Amino acid sequence: MTDLAVERWGESGPPIVMVHGSLSSAATAFGEQQALADRFRIIAPYRRGYRPSPPTNRIDPDRDAADVAELLGDGAHLLGTSMGGVVAMRAAALAPDQVWSLTVVEPPALPNGSGRPAADRLAVALRDYWADTADSDPATFVAGFLRVLNVDLPLPSPLPPPLLEAARNLMTERPWETGVPVEALARTSFQKLVVTGGGTPGFEDVADALAEGLSARRVLFPGSPHAVQRIGQRFNDEFVASLSG
Repeated sequence: MTDLAVERWGESGPPIVMVHGSLSSAATAFGEQQALADRFRIIAPYRRGYRPSPPTNRIDPDRDAADVAELLGDGAHLLGTSMGGVVAMRAAALAPDQVWSLTVVEPPALPNGSGRPAADRLAVALRDYWADTADSDPATFVAGFLRVLNVDLPLPSPLPPPLLEAARNLMTERPWETGVPVEALARTSFQKLVVTGGGTPGFEDVADALAEGLSARRVLFPGSPHAVQRIGQRFNDEFVASLSG
């Protein structure tokens, strides 16, 4: 059994496991999805390195995927945002018989977008940024990272402890290497949904490639933040519709 700390919202209905990304955590990433707790049982873990889950020296998407696979139990819907989308896809490949549907929001699965111009440019930009800023302090690193992604997210100064922790975790990631097993997932029969907000062209290329490779439904919410799920009801309506699609 995984030793992750977990948020649980809702007492009845089908379970949904929700996996947060790099600069957020379970409660903040999915605050707008708590409205679904009247119909679903939501299980939102804090990935390793994000308190109150155990600390880690390095983010490992495969280890995270194994943790998430354990939380699927006898079966659940699966939603992942940003790096949590990469984790969710790898978890689904580990335990396909326990996945009822898979939804991912702007996953940085950049190797899967290889050959598409914007995805290739973003992969190079991120790899170079990590190489050039290896000795940066976390606040400087995160600010520059967001600029590379074309994400407008004002940062408090100094960074509060949860965001500082998340920034240090981010610095151990390698998003230009975090591909997902599309061929294995394409052989599964559960519903798949790929969502973006249009702000980062490289992520749009990745999402298009994933949707094609997975025969997934592809939805764009123009003008939305990178964490598209935070727009609330519009996302929730599309997400819930996909669960029974």
